[in-house]
Order: sequence, then structure tokens, then C-alpha cells
Amino acid sequence: MKKHSVLKYAALATLPSICHAAGGNLSNCKGGCPGGESCVGNPFSQPVSDSECSACGKGQYWWPCNFETLCFCASTDEGAPRVPPAPSSKLQVNEELDPCKDVLTEDVFNSIVQPATEEGRALFSYSGLCIAIDIYNRYHDEKFAMMGTEEQILAELASFLAHTAADTYSFSVYRDGQHCANPITGSDGNVYCSPCKEEHYDKQSKTCSEPWIVSGTNYEEFCDTTRTGEQGCDCKNVTMTSVPGYTDAIGYIAASDAFFPRGSIITQWNYDYLGLSLSLTGDKEILCNNPDLVATDSQYAWGAGIVKYMEKMQFGTTGETAHKQVMKGNFGGSVEVLYGDLECPASEWESLAHVDLVKVRVAEVCKAGAALGVYVEMDSCDTPSNCVQCEGLKDLYESCKKDGSCPYCETWTQFVRSSAPTVTPIRVESPSWEDWAANQPPHTSASIFITSSLFSKLAILSVFAISFVL
Repeated sequence: MKKHSVLKYAALATLPSICHAAGGNLSNCKGGCPGGESCVGNPFSQPVSDSECSACGKGQYWWPCNFETLCFCASTDEGAPRVPPAPSSKLQVNEELDPCKDVLTEDVFNSIVQPATEEGRALFSYSGLCIAIDIYNRYHDEKFAMMGTEEQILAELASFLAHTAADTYSFSVYRDGQHCANPITGSDGNVYCSPCKEEHYDKQSKTCSEPWIVSGTNYEEFCDTTRTGEQGCDCKNVTMTSVPGYTDAIGYIAASDAFFPRGSIITQWNYDYLGLSLSLTGDKEILCNNPDLVATDSQYAWGAGIVKYMEKMQFGTTGETAHKQVMKGNFGGSVEVLYGDLECPASEWESLAHVDLVKVRVAEVCKAGAALGVYVEMDSCDTPSNCVQCEGLKDLYESCKKDGSCPYCETWTQFVRSSAPTVTPIRVESPSWEDWAANQPPHTSASIFITSSLFSKLAILSVFAISFVL
């Protein structure tokens, strides 16, 4: 047999395995759609049309039906929102518990989320988070902080708040510092930014010594012209603009025109903003027209984090999500999904900022877990299937407890009120506030120095350095 014939038949032999690579018909349309709905495509994820998805409800098991979020059931009525589904954890919705009223009370929230500035307190507010949760859950069958048992919901909230605390530098940063240097608010009430090249940006003072954008220069960052239309917001012609009320403002652009990093877990690039807008509103135009809503409106600031946490998949359109990993009690898996090799393990050769960020992430999950009365494993890959491991995180947690750099981790298990694979619960009820006050780590000058110096170091290293890889 000729060589090319052998290759031809070998290729044909592998075709079934390729078709079944994602496990058969995984689409949201499997089994057919309810009355008034049809199986439609999610072109934001991959270029796919409604006609290509139409057969998924009739038993087709190859592309695009073998990817969970490429085809989904939606109303075909004109103007009806078409919100792509979040990857499923296969858990039942917990209809008995409201995420805010019954689980994350405002007092508990305030013990975890403590912004240092008035702007941070306004943007990362309790009411804003509750609204964001309600909006997201209204549009999605796979819900945030409502899947499974009470313990799983508590673990979800603790993990999510740990990630957001780290990514926003303790809820103090809401726009990328380098790309929105020296921000000012014009007399029209809108924010204007002076983008800065790295060599001219002072990370400590967060100021720019030389304008990047001058007359005749376009700001083209964070906009991929190959992903527009149904796959991303259209790239705008962003040029230097005058700032109402300022006659000497040089090198400024309107913040509402740029897709630079923002949000409780970073949203960046034009395609991220389109996906976020679809997920929270069913309308891509809202955040495409004004991405700065993520830095000015609490529900979008929190919503950006919820969408990333619920929907970012390891391999684009396949793999685990942070949400699915935490539902298995595996905090380390959520770190791996969201940040990958930057933090699992963190290395100064890869990203010096992330060496410290992952330490903050561990410290914050201890703090949030203690406040909520739940324990989450750093690495639980010895038990569940499809577990994702964050290399080095468990060792970091242990060393963190020993050297005192994560004071809440030392007393975390004293507040556990439900069982976890490797922790015997000390309590059977939620800790009282008297218990909490009596058992908090002492705020010695050393512990205060460790915490404050760590965040200061992070701010100096990079404001939103994390954003460039998400």
C-alpha cells in the first residue's frame, strides 16, 4: 500500500475519537429545547452559527455539539436576550438559601471586605455584590453561590472573595494604573486617563512622567481587531481628547473608550468586555459602548469577577472552571484555572508580582473562610475526579502558617462549622462575634507590618500585572 494511502486510512481511523473527544453531545441543547426556544450558536466562544447548532437537539454528537457552551437553547423572539450558559457543575440549585440574606450577611461581608478608600467602599459594596449575584443568577441555570450544599456555597463565597481581594489589592484598585495614569474627572462627570508607557510609569506614585498619547497618535491597546463583531467589541479609534474643565490636560483619552483591565477579577481586551456584557445583560452593546462601567458601577465591578470565576475555562472552550473546582472543595484548582503557571507554582522568573499575589490569595481565603465558618482544601486532588492541582500551594499554606505571614490561617480551623476531608470540625454552630473577637490573631506590630508591607510591595511591583495574562 502506498504511503499516502496508509496516512489517509490512519486519519480516517482517528476521526471517531476526534468527534468524541469532548464526550459526545455535551451541548446545552441535548435532548431538545423547551417550547419557544431553539438551539442557537455562541459565536463569542468560537465561530459557530445557529444553523450549525440546530442538529444538537436531535442527537448530533460531533462539533459543535460536543462542546458544552458552543450551542445552547434560547428564545428566537426578536430582541430577546441570548445569554450563553456557564459550564455545569452537575449539582442541584439550592432553592432554600439566599446567598446574601441567609449566607453572606452584611456584617460578615464587612469583616472580609475592607477597602481603605471611600471610592473602594462605594465600588465594592455589599449591596453591589448582592445585585450582581442576583443579576447573574437570573440569566444562568448554573448559579453563583446557589449550587449544592450550604458548605459548598460558603466555600464558593470564601474562595471568590479571596481572589477578588488579591486581584484588587485589597479592594483599592479598579482601573489598570499604567493605562489609566493620573486619572481626572472632567466637568462633564466622566473620567479621563493618561495612558503611560512602562518606562515612563512610576508604580509607587502611580504617575506618568511623559504622555504616551499625543496629537496624531492612536491608543490601540487591549483591542484585538481579529475578534470583533460577534466575537468582541469593535475597536474604537481612540485618540487624545480635551478634558472638559481642564485647559492644560495633555495626553488624555476618555476612560469609556478603552478596554484596559478593570473589575474584581480582571476583565480586559475587547472580547472579554463583550462576553461580560452578554453574560450580565444579554446585550453586548452596554459594555462595548462604555467599558468604564466596570470601574464606576458596583454591580459591574463585582459582576466582572463573577463571570470570570464562573465561566473562564482552562482551555478556552473545554476544561474546568474555578467554580467547578471549588464545588469539589478544591481552592487550589480555582487558582490554577484563573492564573495557571503564574501562580502554580509562582516563580520570580515568570512574574515577581505573582510570587506575592499567591501568598495574599492564601491569606485571604483563610480570612474569608474563618469569617464564614468554612474550610476549603488547598489541594484535594486525592479524592474527586477532574481535579486540577495548583503545584506548590499546599506547601505555601503550611509555610505561611509557620512564619506568621498569614495570621488568619493559624486560627482558621477554630471557626469551621462543617466537615472537610482533612479537618475535624471544632464547632457545630456558626461562631458568635464574641468568639470571633476573642480568637482573632493579635494585631502585633509585626503582623501589621507583614500585611501592609506585602500589599505595598505588590503595588510597587505592578498594578494589575495579573491582568495581562487572564
